[in-house]
Amino acid sequence: MLYAQGLEHFIERCNAAMPPDFYRHPLTEQRALYESLVEVFHYEVPAGVVVADHRAEYEGRAIRVRSYRPPTRSGDGVIVYIRGGGFVVGSLHTHDTVAAELADKTRLLTVAVDFRMSPEHPFPAALEDCYAALNLLLQDRFDNVADFDHDTVLVVGDSSGANMAVTVAMMCRDRRGPKVRGMGLISPVLDLTRWRHGGEDAPLLTGGEMEYYTACYCPEPEQAWHPYVSPILTGTFDRLPAAYIMGAELDSLQVDGIQLAERLTEHGVPVQHIVEPGLVHSAVRARGYSPAVADAWQRFCSAVADIAGARLPADV
Repeated sequence: MLYAQGLEHFIERCNAAMPPDFYRHPLTEQRALYESLVEVFHYEVPAGVVVADHRAEYEGRAIRVRSYRPPTRSGDGVIVYIRGGGFVVGSLHTHDTVAAELADKTRLLTVAVDFRMSPEHPFPAALEDCYAALNLLLQDRFDNVADFDHDTVLVVGDSSGANMAVTVAMMCRDRRGPKVRGMGLISPVLDLTRWRHGGEDAPLLTGGEMEYYTACYCPEPEQAWHPYVSPILTGTFDRLPAAYIMGAELDSLQVDGIQLAERLTEHGVPVQHIVEPGLVHSAVRARGYSPAVADAWQRFCSAVADIAGARLPADV
């Protein structure tokens, strides 16, 4: 197995902080271990990015988001960012600097969505929260987040967040909801049926971990076949927005991105799919440790800006 420069050491540090069997630990400990990665791999919010928290009511529940305003904007679009974490772990804090860098590198207003997590709140709770946040955003219900072009909305996600980015775009189409202009997807997981009884191990993503996440998100086996859970199996792909998919060569989910690109192409949807050599699942946390990851992350952000029609300076 040939890792990109810096990734072998990165993987060792990840496994030391959060062992591969972490999912066997009590839930509160799992989440604490995942949160600890923020300190193990420390990044700063880019200078000039203004961060603010917002909340609004939707159908009797509170929806929380965090906005990131770059110091200068390349366009009036907005990115709705949905974090990864297997639907089970993670928070606005764990992906804070990723969302901040996304805003800074694209020079677009970025809004990260908080959502209820499994197993306390299985499918479709998290997905409905993300859809609600997008609707509230377009209804200008979050204070001080109204100055963007409502026709230039992009959904961006990583791993399970990429699953929800795709399915939110499907929901918007199916429910005649907000118009989504594009999708930016990193290592999407799009078929949960194949993990019901475990599967192959890969660096930073074991078959046991995926089996656990699947059981938490879809406690009823038939739920894994739902088009908003495993869209690659039962979803429809006509009238979806343009997409940029960042895959990883050493990721057991690489096939999901390949199949999605094929489905989108078959339905005439513009898509660009890049399998990054030597990278592992959701490697963006290694952007400060691996030149290959840093380059892939920069190209991902540039592609998202391109879909939005943003005009970036030549040095970005």
